[in-house]
Amino acid sequence: MTGLFNKMSTSASAIAARLAPRRFIQREEGTITAFAVMMFILMVGVSGIAIDVMRYETQRTQLQYTLDRAVLAAASLTQPYDPEGVVRDYFTIAGIEGYRLDVRVDEGLNFRRVHAYAELEVRSLFMQLFGVRVMTTPAIGAAEERVRNIEVSMVLDISGSMGSNNRMTNMRPAAREFVTELLSANDNVNNENLVSISIVPYNGRVNGGAMIGSVFAFDDIHTQSNCARFFAADYQTTAIDPADPIQRISHWDRNNEDDDQLFDRPYCQTDQYAAILPWQHTEAPLHAHINSLNTGGWTAIDIGMNWAVALLDPAAQPAVDGLIAAGLVDTDFEDRPAPFRDDDPVTQLDDETIKVVVLMTDGANTNQYDLRDPYRTGYAPVFYHADDDQYSVWWEAQGQFWIPADDPRDAGGHWQNSPYDGWSIYGMTSAEFAADGPNAYDPVSATDGTVLAWPDLWAAYTAEWISEEWFEEPARASGNWTFHNQVADNASYRTAGRTQADTNLRAICDVANTNGIVVFAIGFEAPSGGQAVMRYCASSDAHYYDVEGIEISQAFASIARTINQLRLIQ
Repeated sequence: MTGLFNKMSTSASAIAARLAPRRFIQREEGTITAFAVMMFILMVGVSGIAIDVMRYETQRTQLQYTLDRAVLAAASLTQPYDPEGVVRDYFTIAGIEGYRLDVRVDEGLNFRRVHAYAELEVRSLFMQLFGVRVMTTPAIGAAEERVRNIEVSMVLDISGSMGSNNRMTNMRPAAREFVTELLSANDNVNNENLVSISIVPYNGRVNGGAMIGSVFAFDDIHTQSNCARFFAADYQTTAIDPADPIQRISHWDRNNEDDDQLFDRPYCQTDQYAAILPWQHTEAPLHAHINSLNTGGWTAIDIGMNWAVALLDPAAQPAVDGLIAAGLVDTDFEDRPAPFRDDDPVTQLDDETIKVVVLMTDGANTNQYDLRDPYRTGYAPVFYHADDDQYSVWWEAQGQFWIPADDPRDAGGHWQNSPYDGWSIYGMTSAEFAADGPNAYDPVSATDGTVLAWPDLWAAYTAEWISEEWFEEPARASGNWTFHNQVADNASYRTAGRTQADTNLRAICDVANTNGIVVFAIGFEAPSGGQAVMRYCASSDAHYYDVEGIEISQAFASIARTINQLRLIQ
């Protein structure tokens, strides 16, 4: 019995031993603890990494933001402090400590470039559990203010239509503000005048004025005024050679229709009103000139543009030198106008000089006037006896001289074969007159007689009086109006109308843009024809402004901001 019991116990133990692993495997109590611990550690680690990354990114953003502001301020040409010191001051004010900073400054007379690299260590709170004790936040930035040499020609419309709808009233302050904004670049730590501005007012002509007349050659037909007459070929180049005589508009009184026979209102003004004011660097004279402008006359945008680009062409350097020598232009401009491609040999930067034309009009091209060439120079067929105050007028179609009544404005007069009181007092013979006409006149051998030169006639009497009072009576007496009509037409000769002027304007704008001159065009309440040609002249669609009323101030301000800019470059 005992043996049987022992045998059964042994069998039960063996069975239990065989069944125990299976039961252990099948039971689940107590296995979650290890897994939960592992997952908790992983979750804490991931969350900690996220926190460290957020701290890192926040610090990096603050560092970059502070650096960007610092280099912008340090690059400004108007701040007189050490650029690196300015950058460090920004970090101090921002409360950033423990950073490493490398600042590099490159500067010249008209530019300053500040490049900076900063880094800051951020100690990790959780990532050190994984062996990352410190993270480095980098920031890099660069800023440049480059006030290039700037040459500007402002072409301002002063035609009669500018007197309507407060256009001139709105234009003056806009132009002044533009001048002030651009000239701010001359206020720099180097006291270098980098910006020069020329003002070219125009209506149906452009008054060159005394300054231009002193350094540009004009023909010697007269010396009373300096309005240029340009021809089609003159609009094929931006250059006006100061040594090559420019044809003057004649000194004549075209518009005076009063009964008074005497010259009263010259077609080209003889004073300094609306004269070209070239190559200035201070506000006062430019503002005063703008304030002095009024309205009147036709519109010749092409003539204004031709002068504007000529003042930017390097061919004008001798003229600048002449005005510098006279104390009328600053010595800083001795190398102006700069070449069209002015690449600095040190910085290797292109276009160190910006050349700009700001061209504005409220209308479209209309009429331009001058005397016809046969009547501009030489002797007129008008003989004058000084002692007797008597005129003789040669009439080619009649083949005789008309001797007016004592008072040329009275009716009457008669024909005769020789001038009053004979040939000899005029220093010529009838044969010489037959061969050379009035040009046979010899002032040296003349006694009491004078043959009047066309320029002297136009400068003494109104064009209307010359044509109507001297030539109308003999025309009526002879029945031949040819010569009278020639003189009458001459007195109102239109040298260019809208079609020719538009062609001239497009030509000079093409050359200007080809030479790299930046052309901003403003159509100020202009008609469609004026807008079309101004849009054509602009360097691009973005350079054209179609404005009304006080919007002209916005146009000038936008152009000034485009020229002067401070920009973040990296």
